[in-house]
Amino acid sequence: MQPLTISHADFLPYKIPFLGPFTFAGHTLLERTGFYLSLKTSDNFSAKGEISPLEGISPETPRRTRRDLTEILSFLMGLEIPLQRDELLNMLRSEPHLSNICASVRFGVESALLTLASKAANQSLCEFLGGSLKDVQTAVLLSGTYQQVIADFKQFSQQGAKVFKLKVGDRNIALDVKKVQDLRALFGPGAYLRLDGNRKWSFKEACIFAQLVGHERIEFIEEPIDDVTRLDAFYQQTNMGVALDETLTLVRCGIRAPGRCSSPIAQQEGVIAYVLKPTVLGIVPSLDWIQEAVLLNRKAIISSAFESSVGFKVLANLACLSNQAAGLGTERWFKNIEPIAGENGIIKKEFLV
Repeated sequence: MQPLTISHADFLPYKIPFLGPFTFAGHTLLERTGFYLSLKTSDNFSAKGEISPLEGISPETPRRTRRDLTEILSFLMGLEIPLQRDELLNMLRSEPHLSNICASVRFGVESALLTLASKAANQSLCEFLGGSLKDVQTAVLLSGTYQQVIADFKQFSQQGAKVFKLKVGDRNIALDVKKVQDLRALFGPGAYLRLDGNRKWSFKEACIFAQLVGHERIEFIEEPIDDVTRLDAFYQQTNMGVALDETLTLVRCGIRAPGRCSSPIAQQEGVIAYVLKPTVLGIVPSLDWIQEAVLLNRKAIISSAFESSVGFKVLANLACLSNQAAGLGTERWFKNIEPIAGENGIIKKEFLV
């Protein structure tokens, strides 16, 4: 197959307001900002990629993002895109111009290049990457005051949602315990809860919380403590499974490290899931983590960092590869956005093509 050749590349900023102030990782945001990368080929295929680092989560600054995005345009012009999947992935993994840019720009570039190749193959992104399209269950994000959490749960539970993600890590541990206990009392058949501590607790605080709350109907707790070296000790003391998110930006995926699965987290018994934010990691590194999760019999969960619909669609396609309920319950926080996830938290496969 003849490669595609990029004939046009540019980017434009975007800005989407939130429904109200949203506090995330200690930062209060009123709107989501970023860039849309647009690529066209000499064969008249076109694709967009979203570049939207999230303040407090993404390590790159807006200045670094714009610089990397500006510099990558000259590399993209005239670039030949292999149409064979493994050849394209190897190029994305090994090309210095792509591997050295910040993660949010890498996500946008990879999104656009992979989408172009999938269009040329007349496939969805998921199918091009070797998966099959399916309805994607997403977790409803619960965050805020006790009253907000309970009200949101009741609303989405009545609409058929089954998976919920609750932000914990409050200095008032008793309040977080009460939220979990009262939510659990409202659960219908098949409903379960994911917890996210965002590394806010010490080892002692996290253990107190886990012992008070128990683990009935709890799938895992994400990043419960501020010291990754004590995750196994936390699991041994509480028997509560752990998911990793922020830690994955700090360690190298085992299948890409010397010796297969030699990552320092590979041997940690308590780690049962990887929560993957491709906007923060990049698409190809996320695919590597999915592969490692399969090898280690762990779950790989694709998660949003409040992307707009352009990036969200890419994430939903990647979620088809992981075969786990995704962490994509963020669209409802935006103004004037028609969500692709239904009220029951399910993204239908017809929205992914």
